[in-house]
Amino acid sequence: MKYKIILSIVLVSAWLNSQSSMTGAFGTVTIDGKVWNQIALRPVTPFWKFDIVWDLVFYFDHEGNVYDENWDFSNGVNAKNTLIDKIYYISYGRKSDPLYFKIGSLDRVDLGYGILVNGYSNAVQYPSIRNVGLDISVKNKFGSAQGFINDFKQNIGIIGGRFRFPKLIPVPVAVSIVLDRNQFLGLKDMDGDGRPDLVDHFPNNAHYWLDSDGDGLADNHAAEFDRDGDGLPDVYDLDVIHAFWDNLGDAVGQDFSNDAFYDSLPDQEATLLPEPLDVKTSSDRIGALAIDFGYPIVAQENMLITIYAQAAKMLGTTYHPGTGKSMDLGLGLVPFGIASNFGPASFNLEYRMIPKGQFEFSYWNRAYDLERATFVTSSGVTEVVTKESTLGRYGKQKGYYAHLGIQIGSILKAGASYQNLLGKIWDDVEADYVESENKSFLVSLNLTKSISRLKYARLYYQQRNVPNPFDFEYTEGTIMGYQVGFEISSGLMLNYTFQRSFRDLDGDGDVDSPDETINLTTIETSFSL
Repeated sequence: MKYKIILSIVLVSAWLNSQSSMTGAFGTVTIDGKVWNQIALRPVTPFWKFDIVWDLVFYFDHEGNVYDENWDFSNGVNAKNTLIDKIYYISYGRKSDPLYFKIGSLDRVDLGYGILVNGYSNAVQYPSIRNVGLDISVKNKFGSAQGFINDFKQNIGIIGGRFRFPKLIPVPVAVSIVLDRNQFLGLKDMDGDGRPDLVDHFPNNAHYWLDSDGDGLADNHAAEFDRDGDGLPDVYDLDVIHAFWDNLGDAVGQDFSNDAFYDSLPDQEATLLPEPLDVKTSSDRIGALAIDFGYPIVAQENMLITIYAQAAKMLGTTYHPGTGKSMDLGLGLVPFGIASNFGPASFNLEYRMIPKGQFEFSYWNRAYDLERATFVTSSGVTEVVTKESTLGRYGKQKGYYAHLGIQIGSILKAGASYQNLLGKIWDDVEADYVESENKSFLVSLNLTKSISRLKYARLYYQQRNVPNPFDFEYTEGTIMGYQVGFEISSGLMLNYTFQRSFRDLDGDGDVDSPDETINLTTIETSFSL
């Protein structure tokens, strides 16, 4: 606790010395299904073109127990992550400037026209998981470059970039690349030992992870002499083995010291649980390359119309859902697209093709951190399922995509996207690829100007890769939520945040079990100084 106090004093002192503003909050938040009380200080430190927003948060339950996962100085790695966590974000400049970057929580990242990255966020599980990423763009006379990193605490798990150099290539062509170096990093690991919490018998102790007999002692604990719990010691220390045979010899009146088995274990067939996944030594990467071409055909003060084309190749392997045979990931094409801006409105229309399957448009989207890797338990067997491994369900497809964004006066900003592809999709009942529709629907609504005491509001809904998104049947591709803020009095505001997503934990294709619904809820009263 003293480290928390010292760190808080240092950071708050820095805020006072810089003459910045500060907001704070108190209320409740749900982390890992448990409700915690919250006290938060969020100083904002401006410096030249920099803005530094701190995030000093303390959580405690009704018994006064402190949630200390975000205040862990037990070793160098945890101390580094704790310090990183205290920065909500650092930003420099604006996105339209020659140099812009933001370090910390990333609400939205897009690359180009979005064939690979469209609406990705590293904050979709905040505050239960705090990621510190990077969004950066550079523009000069030689060209432009944009890049992003999902989380420095993962030692850069996901990295992507888009590059355009008109001096070298006289046509308006850009190249994008995205790499997830280890999809298993998407599995939660509270103690940082590399074993995900769901398969770690000691999720809060980095030294232990497996307990085969369930007696509370880890298999690698110094006091664990019988790992499989069968009553026969299976230790490795020679003195302990000799002592076992000597004690047995004394009991039966025999001397075993000259026998061949004197150095052997009495339990020759210890039945142990398999070692859990270690993401530090096991990895499963996926990448993608893309190229896009865009040319403005109308460029006026209040009107811009651009035609464009895109192509992308996923780099990795998936599996045939019927045979389990390994399959290379596929190719996605947009042979024609049009983007337009008319004053307060923007519109995109694309014709999309997946020539051979095993591809998903906008693969890195808002739901990616939830779909990246999950555990599925079926018939008593638990295995890791990555998003990459599910791409085998998609065969050859083609169709269209449309997006509309509009600013309604100075009050509302709305956006909606719709994809309708027709082609081959795997059917578990038919055990074959069948002709089916693959649709996606995304909608958002933002209040851009306060209405009486309603100071801000944001609502969003996403449903991806289903036959009919307007049936509103929940799947792993569903995310919904809202954020609202009401002014109670001058400088005091009540904030409510809710998000719901889903994970198919039993592999039955449905998410109707209570434990397959993930709710993130925050209720807080904030103040400004």
